[in-house]
Amino acid sequence: MTYRAFLDGKSQITADLAAVAMGRRPGDLIIKNIRLVNVILGRVEENMDLVAFGGIIAFIGDASSLPAGGNTRVVDGEGRYLLPGLIDSHMHVESSMVDPVSFAAAVLPQGTTTICPDIHEMTNVLGLRAVELFHEKTKDLPLNVLTAMPVCVPSLPGMEDGGAEIDAAQVREAYGKGWAALQGEQMNFPGVIFGDPAVHAIGAEALRADRVMTGHYSSPDTAGGLNAFIASGMTACHESTTAGEALAKASRGMNVQMRYGSAWLDLPNLVPAILENPEMDTRYFTLVTDDVTPRTITRDGHLVRVLREAVRLGIPPLRAIQMVTINASQLLGLDRWIGVLAPGRAADMILVDNLSDFNVEGVYTAGELRADRGRLVSEMPRPSYPDWALKSLHLSPLSPEDFRIPAPAGTGDIPLGVRVIELVEGMVFTREKSALLLPRQGTVYPDSSLDLAQVSLFYRHDKPIPEKHRRSSGFVSGLKLHPGTAYASTVSHDCHNLLVLGTDHGAMALAANTLIASGGGLAVVKEGQVLAHLPLPFAGLMSLDGAEEAAEKLASVEGALREAGCPWESAEMTCPSSISPTEGWSG
Repeated sequence: MTYRAFLDGKSQITADLAAVAMGRRPGDLIIKNIRLVNVILGRVEENMDLVAFGGIIAFIGDASSLPAGGNTRVVDGEGRYLLPGLIDSHMHVESSMVDPVSFAAAVLPQGTTTICPDIHEMTNVLGLRAVELFHEKTKDLPLNVLTAMPVCVPSLPGMEDGGAEIDAAQVREAYGKGWAALQGEQMNFPGVIFGDPAVHAIGAEALRADRVMTGHYSSPDTAGGLNAFIASGMTACHESTTAGEALAKASRGMNVQMRYGSAWLDLPNLVPAILENPEMDTRYFTLVTDDVTPRTITRDGHLVRVLREAVRLGIPPLRAIQMVTINASQLLGLDRWIGVLAPGRAADMILVDNLSDFNVEGVYTAGELRADRGRLVSEMPRPSYPDWALKSLHLSPLSPEDFRIPAPAGTGDIPLGVRVIELVEGMVFTREKSALLLPRQGTVYPDSSLDLAQVSLFYRHDKPIPEKHRRSSGFVSGLKLHPGTAYASTVSHDCHNLLVLGTDHGAMALAANTLIASGGGLAVVKEGQVLAHLPLPFAGLMSLDGAEEAAEKLASVEGALREAGCPWESAEMTCPSSISPTEGWSG
């Protein structure tokens, strides 16, 4: 982590910083002529200079009398605004569909300098070794990576078949070995509020290790349930969908992480909580991305996109900046080190041209220039990954027969009533409905004329499970898929099994086998042809290409989905997040 590196073996750093501030020795970096965004007071200080040494800010003010040495880098800020680096306090790298190094390369030029990735997606596939691997591959990045320990693996105990399980002993090990800096989102809020011993044992490990505990409280109960959740140690939640929920959480001391991702766009619904209470202290409000695709990152931006949207929706710019800097660092208990431009803090900062569009023109972490006008100053080395992380699909090729849904014995050609999962564009929730399908030769088929597609799920992990749990099928509506089409994905929250949707068994088998051969990903098939394919070999969730390449392939997948009949935006995120393997399945 860049903000802590100066502590290792450099006990004289405080004396050096004092010497720089007093003019007795030169700093490493001087940025002159800036408009300093002071997030402590919520004001802009004009005509300021900043001096840093050893990656730490030593002086802010008029530096004209301070010396510059032969190795001092002097930068003219040209009257631009200098902000603390942006902090995303809740997000999932896996949703970007690229590995953590490629992710860092994509978001650093956009001003994100600290992320708190909850890696429960890859941990559901690979187990605790995923946490260790992620830590090893991110600890030396020029991006602060504060890994959030996954605590809901599986997310629905007893209702999902994933590749791993995480218990209190493993959580203790991860904290003890320094693999995780905070607790990831506790999604099992019923287990918390109704006293599940296993859930509270996991929480106890965070308390013993003095880790911030983040939550996922999606219940409408803002009375007893919310109080119980917060009393159990949860300090933040990104699941508010209304202004009332947000106010209820903030008023009880819970940090409201206002989400604006690629598919879950809660921010516009939450902003009224602030705009309708202009005198309210907003320190318990932050901005987060949660889940953003590579297309969103490369086309619209990462956390800076959320910042721009907050200002567009009416939040005053300085308040919005606080929500991605000091508010986030206070949530994390790290405002002593990051999220503030002040002496003794990390020189993680960005230069922008204005406080509405926030065009990022320079990015520094630990006092080093990392990106200049949208470009990395130096390329980051490509990491290698072990075979167990790249070969996580333990499935043999499938045939059309594997997708057959047999009609109940004795039904003959009588219309059969089936349960249907109705998907809702842009929403996690689904609706239950029913439909009549006419079996043909003992098989129940999907019917595109009724907007009824088949959905099949295949267990793809190597952990042994009962044979009867290895595959399930049912029906969904809402996608409007054409005849002869199919979509397959190994991004299937949160168990990440092989999910296949389609209107034709042959097309479904082709889409599934395309992913089995590539080690995972997304694929769209129409009339016997693979229209688009995004390989995701790292845990079946992430590409080994850069963000630009992944975004281009994802755009092809989204275009192919539209050609297959689905008109939705970001359908590849909505579908796997909405379909539960326990809801509406035929067996």
